Amino acid sequence: MFDKVTVLYEGRQIYFGNIHKAKVFFLNMGFDCPPRQTTADYLTSITSPLERIIRPGFENRTPRTPDEFAKAWHDSEDRAQLLREIKDFEEEFPFHGKNLDDFRISRAASQGKGQ
Repeated sequence: MFDKVTVLYEGRQIYFGNIHKAKVFFLNMGFDCPPRQTTADYLTSITSPLERIIRPGFENRTPRTPDEFAKAWHDSEDRAQLLREIKDFEEEFPFHGKNLDDFRISRAASQGKGQ
C-alpha cells in the first residue's frame, strides 16, 4: 500500500505526491479516466499517446510530449505545494538535528541489549 507515487515519462518526472491527488492532477489537465480503470493503470496510460484519453474541449490544451508534461508539472501549484511541504518537513526535522541525536542514542541502547 502506497500513499505517494511518482510518474515518469521517458525519464522525466511529470508528477510526485499523493496517489489520489495524482489522478485529480491529470483529470484537471483534461485527461479522462475510463470507468473501472484503476488509478495505477490510469497513471500509466497518461504516458502512452495510444492509451491516454483527452476529454472533449481539451484537445489543444493538454501536454503531448514528455517535455510538455514535465513543464506542466514543474509549473503546477501541486508541485509548489509539495515543495512547501518538503521545506516545512526539513525545518521541523533537520538532518543533523535533535531527532537524529535521539535516534542514535536509542539505536546504541537497543544494540547494547543485543537487539
